[in-house]
Amino acid sequence: MFPERLQPGLRRRQKGIGVPAALFVITLLAILAVAINALLEQNAESYEEEINLSRAFYAAESGAGFAMNSIFPPEEFPLYNSTAECAAGPRDYQFTVEGLNECSASVSCSVDATVSGVEYYTITSEGTCNDVTRTVQVRTSKDL
Repeated sequence: MFPERLQPGLRRRQKGIGVPAALFVITLLAILAVAINALLEQNAESYEEEINLSRAFYAAESGAGFAMNSIFPPEEFPLYNSTAECAAGPRDYQFTVEGLNECSASVSCSVDATVSGVEYYTITSEGTCNDVTRTVQVRTSKDL
């Protein structure tokens, strides 16, 4: 098509953008892949921490429920310990049920005051699951 004498000069004037464009696109895609991978890892860690926060909350809530049962024994269970007890020292519970396995609760109870024959209790329950801790505090009263 072109005469032979124009081809050598034409080759010298050609400037290729294909290789630099391909390198740019490959670099851009590599950076994008690394960023997406980092976001996915962060999301997985956040999800795991959220699950452990929920499990620790339910462990703390269960511990507070145990303490409430010791202060106010359920009427429908006559063989349950019927003496109202608010143990000052912490009681530790290790859970083995599905969902709370490997979780624990440390529960303490104190009588804050007795006013006009009414005792006021504060129950503090600290639930722990995989190094995540949540605390539940319950305040209640009981007529003497």
